[in-house]
Amino acid sequence: MPITFVESMRGSVTPQGGGEAHPLCFHVEALGGQGGRFRLSGVVHASPWAEEAVAEGTLELSLLPPRIAYEVGFTSDTGQRLRLHGAKRPSPLRLLSSMTVLEITLETAEGTALARGTLRFDLLELPEFAASWLSVRSRAARQLRARRVAVARRDLPPTAAQSKA
Repeated sequence: MPITFVESMRGSVTPQGGGEAHPLCFHVEALGGQGGRFRLSGVVHASPWAEEAVAEGTLELSLLPPRIAYEVGFTSDTGQRLRLHGAKRPSPLRLLSSMTVLEITLETAEGTALARGTLRFDLLELPEFAASWLSVRSRAARQLRARRVAVARRDLPPTAAQSKA
């Protein structure tokens, strides 16, 4: 049986070369678990690159060395493919910070770094995160799916009927 859960990470990134930090967050549902690999789907907010965009990616768990790697792709408001990636490195000596802090890089699809930053898991969301692991569809999963569908619909090209209106 596949494992599913919902996770949100929030923080900020600073553009390569410096400048003002920008808020960045993602909300994803993870599905899978076979071999430590999960498929991610959700939304990302990464202004000024993307106010809100559909996100797809992967999460990979590794025991040796201990690592939780994230790869999240999305399309910017200008149509450019972007991805953010980073990894948590769980450690029993600093369990809380190693499981809640994610250092990330935001890049173009070609691998050019645009920004670097830190995202954090809010411990106030821990009960909802834990509930999302249950086999019953969690409220968080339903809300995320509804938001993802709304963002995807917004980004669809207009139909012929809509264009005439």
